[in-house]
Amino acid sequence: MVEPVNGFCTADDYAVFMNQVNDFERMILDSGIRLVKIYMSITKKEQAKRFNDIKNDPLKQWKMTAVDEKAQELWDDYTAYKRKMFSKTNTEISPWKVIRANRKTVARVNVINHILESIPYDKNIEV
Repeated sequence: MVEPVNGFCTADDYAVFMNQVNDFERMILDSGIRLVKIYMSITKKEQAKRFNDIKNDPLKQWKMTAVDEKAQELWDDYTAYKRKMFSKTNTEISPWKVIRANRKTVARVNVINHILESIPYDKNIEV
């Protein structure tokens, strides 16, 4: 999403990637690698609050990038590309898990829980 919205790739580059990404994910899965796709979603208002906090905290200012600076004005473009991404890449074999992330601690716990639930394990194996 970041690449096409910010002009970091051409329309052709984006089209090629979107045409190949599901095959690439299938190859990863077929090789025995577990793929967990997580999208942490925050509201526009929460993003603005976080960016304001970063800008005003001398210990966090280094986190702010030029891409971040434009994110609020490009919110609708990001949303459109997010919808395209989900419609194309949210597949049965490789689904997305959307985690509401306005509350960071709760979001992080939910991510950990999802990963643990996504990876099967044998409770009877001795370590």
